[in-house]
Amino acid sequence: MNKLDISEEGPLIHLRGYGWMTVFKFIAKNGRINYLVTNKDNPTRQYVKSIMDARWSVEVYHREVKQNCGIERCQARTSRAQRNHIFLAISAWFEQHKRRISEKITLYQQNWHVIKNAIAEQIRGLLVYPN
Repeated sequence: MNKLDISEEGPLIHLRGYGWMTVFKFIAKNGRINYLVTNKDNPTRQYVKSIMDARWSVEVYHREVKQNCGIERCQARTSRAQRNHIFLAISAWFEQHKRRISEKITLYQQNWHVIKNAIAEQIRGLLVYPN
């Protein structure tokens, strides 16, 4: 069986060393083809799609908490200090996320707002106290 034979309905195939698996074919808007394999009994296409979407949400969360909250920049040596840092980084992410939801803005709009305010404050400082 080659990859062209896999339909979008999810045929059942046997993978040596793994057993019987169901393969689903998903075609993205840009034409990219993704194949997802599961060993769940009688999975539906919608179930596999929901798992794929949930997995993507977790990926986005990890990227945001690393890039915007500094979770990986901890230089503490003790386990307690490391746990505190992780807790505060995750708490910061939750606060940012709540604000984005309530204001209906994207992560990029939120970040630009912070940068824009910092630039405006610097310009005001230069105008008030010129050298």
